[in-house]
This record gives sequence, C-alpha cells and structure tokens, in this order.
Amino acid sequence: MSLPLLTAQSELFSVAGCSRELFSATDRYRLFAAKVYPVLAQVRSKLEACYCTDNGRVAVEPALLMGVSLLQYLEGIPDRQAVEMLRYHTGWNFALNRHVGDDLLHPTTLVNFRQRLVEHDLSAIGFQAVLDALIEAGLVARKCRQRLDSTQMFGRVSRMSRLDCVRESLRLALQELAESLPEAQRPDWWGELWDNYVESQTDYRAPLETLARKMVEAGQAAQRVLGWLAGASDQKLAQAKQAPLLARVFQEQFEVVEGVRPEKRFC
Repeated sequence: MSLPLLTAQSELFSVAGCSRELFSATDRYRLFAAKVYPVLAQVRSKLEACYCTDNGRVAVEPALLMGVSLLQYLEGIPDRQAVEMLRYHTGWNFALNRHVGDDLLHPTTLVNFRQRLVEHDLSAIGFQAVLDALIEAGLVARKCRQRLDSTQMFGRVSRMSRLDCVRESLRLALQELAESLPEAQRPDWWGELWDNYVESQTDYRAPLETLARKMVEAGQAAQRVLGWLAGASDQKLAQAKQAPLLARVFQEQFEVVEGVRPEKRFC
C-alpha cells in the first residue's frame, strides 16, 4: 500500500481560510492545528515504515489517522462517530488541516491503522513528541495522575470501538424487528432494550471500568435477542439482514461459557 503526498499548505477554501472568524486564539482546535498537527507531519516520516511507499493502492494519510486517533482519545468517541465528526465538525477539520469536500474514510481504516502500528512495533514512535505538544497546548494536564501513553490511548479507543460495534448491531437488529413485529408480539424485554440501544447513547468519556461493564451488558442483550430469535415461531425474523450480522458480531466479540454470562473475548 503506497502513501499519498502530504502537504501542510492550506487551500483557499479549506476550513483554515476562515479560522480567525471561527476559532479564538485559545480554542482547543486552533491549538491542535498550531501545536499538534505540525508534530504529526514530522512523525509521519517514521510511520512510513508501515507502508510500501511506491507500490500498491494509495493509503489514507497516516498523519491524518494518527490525528483522528488522538482526537478520539481526547473527546472519548469510537471510530464510527469519529468519521461522522470528519463529515460535519468544523473544529475537527480545522485541527486536522482537512479541506472542504475531502473524501471520508471507513471506520475500519482506523482499526487497520492501529493494528498496522502494533504489527510494526511503531505504536509508540513519535507519541512522546505528540504528547509533549498536547501538554504544551494545554490539551492534556502536565501533572496528570493518570498514566498516558500510546498503549493506553490505542487500548481505550479500541475498547470504545468494540462497544460501539456491538451497540450498533443491536440497534440495527431491533429497528429491523420493529418493522415487521407487531407490538403485541414483542417480548417482555423489548422496551428496556429499545430504550438502551436505540433511544440512548453511551457516554464514551466514562471510566474504562464503566465501558467494560457496558460491553458485558451489551453482550447479554445480544444474547437475549438471538436466543429469542432462535425460538421464534416465524423464522423469517432470524433470517433477515441484521439478525445474522448481530450473531456474527456477538460471536466475534464474546465467548459464551455454559451457565455463565457472556464474557468479553478481547479486553
């Protein structure tokens, strides 16, 4: 996979063109653009070892992916929501020197990027320089009690994204069922799961212990839905588009031990 050309030069119609009107001197996105993005551009040369620089399909810019990962960690959001921020959030686009109309990336690109760094033992390369820039910009406390390094950052983002994957699969499955399942035939747990996984969102700023508990709860909810579908009189419900997807996600993310609640396969 080859690398695209990286430029730090802003185009006329990029978000940077109206930065003075939108972002004050102390705005965190302006600070990120001024203090952190230049460091990402410098670190980029060290990330080239993960790619074939002159062969294969052009990759998504690694400096952008590193920047997205950092903003994810700072704001506590999973991969899918991060892509939505790139689509709609002016501050994110300004911080990452994106241009109006730039192509979006798929959420799995972030997963593959993190895995690529781990496989090449490069997850910590340049991270200290970026962390120093974050501290200098005031985006991370200089004397933070909590340990902060690349392992922690990627671990937290990965955990958020796995939870988001399970919750999104549950949401899609429940919405699909709602279209063909009359209210009178809905099981007793329907209202609870609908409120938790369709009407509500998880606060991804919560502590890791809370996210871990939410992951187990989502696994139990998925197990409940799949168990009900397996015994449903109308097996067309279990053969619809989203039900098999939920079953696949459940199998990938959990390990079921007989007599024990579903345990997370990846911690």
